[in-house]
Amino acid sequence: EKVYLIRRGAVRLSRVYESGEEITVALLRENSLFGVLSLLTGHRSDRFYHSVAFTRVEMVTAPATSVRQAIEADTSVGLLLLQGLSSRILQTETMIETLTHRDMSSRLVSFLLVLCRDFGIPGSQGITIDLRLS
Repeated sequence: EKVYLIRRGAVRLSRVYESGEEITVALLRENSLFGVLSLLTGHRSDRFYHSVAFTRVEMVTAPATSVRQAIEADTSVGLLLLQGLSSRILQTETMIETLTHRDMSSRLVSFLLVLCRDFGIPGSQGITIDLRLS
């Protein structure tokens, strides 16, 4: 029932299913939001996520009710929230496209390009993706 804003760092959100299988649902970076479903729906969600920091992370948390009051008081807060959620939807759509209609090598290349774009650190020898991924 809180909203989390990543100020610095990278976080992986995953879901653990009854079978014990864990599936990554999002890779989040600076200025990304999560934990907002109850804010938007107005009631508690039964969807629980596990979050793991890939790097050193600085986050700001706020109760969903406080964020909702801020949106009602100032429309620019709502616009910022909408921009953050739109970014997450775009990331999800990109991942769905990457994972569904291609062979394994094409999926890997597409995924690496997404990681370069979202988490890459340019250097003299190329782009470094400083995340521990399996």
